[in-house]
Amino acid sequence: MNRSWTRRWPIVLAMLAALLVSVSGCAGSAQATSWMGLTIAGERLYAADLEQVRELGAADGRPLWAFPDDPKEEKRGAFYATPAVGEGYVIVASQVPGGGFFSQPRNVVWALDADTGSKLWSFYDAAGQYVEGGAISGGVFVIGNSDGNVYALDVESGALRWVFEAGHRVWATPLIVSDMVYIGSMDRHLYALDLSNGEVRWDFHAEGAFASTPALRDGTLYIGAFDDRLYAVDARTGTERWRFPGENWFWGSPVVYSDTVYAADVNGNVYAVDAETGEPIWDQPQSLNAPVRAGPALTGDGSMLFVGSQNGTLYALDTADGFLLWSQDSEGQVLSTPVVGGSLVYESLLHGPYRIRALHVDNGREMWAYPRVVEEQE
Repeated sequence: MNRSWTRRWPIVLAMLAALLVSVSGCAGSAQATSWMGLTIAGERLYAADLEQVRELGAADGRPLWAFPDDPKEEKRGAFYATPAVGEGYVIVASQVPGGGFFSQPRNVVWALDADTGSKLWSFYDAAGQYVEGGAISGGVFVIGNSDGNVYALDVESGALRWVFEAGHRVWATPLIVSDMVYIGSMDRHLYALDLSNGEVRWDFHAEGAFASTPALRDGTLYIGAFDDRLYAVDARTGTERWRFPGENWFWGSPVVYSDTVYAADVNGNVYAVDAETGEPIWDQPQSLNAPVRAGPALTGDGSMLFVGSQNGTLYALDTADGFLLWSQDSEGQVLSTPVVGGSLVYESLLHGPYRIRALHVDNGREMWAYPRVVEEQE
């Protein structure tokens, strides 16, 4: 382990602990806000909204259903991991507080009916928190956990298919392609696992932890690590193709379009890198002068890049040169990756009067915000 990572490891634990404490502290408040977790599927937006999981109309933010119906009566815990959406179902995770002074919290995966929000099944076996959401493919839901395990569950029943034990916490959402699961761990390894049984096909070792999801292009995986580097890794063999140096950790996931990889480090530097060579495309990174926890998002045509910051500002950049097109301030913090759907970009907010805002991609004009009418704090 390099000395830089050794010094920073306690810091990253403190950052995550502070975020989780702030989330749990909001859970009983009328102004509870979301931390991670927006997924768009067609005309629907699914949100992990702390006390509840919600389905909203993507065009207007109209609430369609919530799970549980009454969080004060049904103690389902705090939902803060990005929902995974499949054919007719939504799979989410929560942490349910223990019932007594010495009892431990329970960490639960829930499968919900996508049309009604009703419970289909639940899985209780994990010992740690689910920090990020999971991924669905081939009838299997795969999710990492802070207990150091990766769990694969049958999407129809919730039955455990297999468990893979990593060397440390697993905070990243996996990428599933065909019969392969690519998932990073805090043990500084990126693993390629067989989707059918969880066996290791290969593992790639870096000098810092992996907490993000890799992006895939033409047989190459792109992923950042807590050693201040962005990596290109052969998806078939796990061989490193190139590495690109940033100025700080790459916590959020990169995105790739055509021949360019876009990534942001936690200092708020946004990079455009040639996907084949790892050489910078912009002369200088775009500095947002604000800390960035999550990765960027792209418009469908790849012309605009959106990056949210911990100071609550959403930035829109021109992908050709990194030029700032517009920025929109919000009350609260943007700690999850924005989601783009058509002409709208959606941001999830923590510690603000709104949980979700939808902005027009062209100019950042607010199209709707949820909740529509901010309730007074009880």
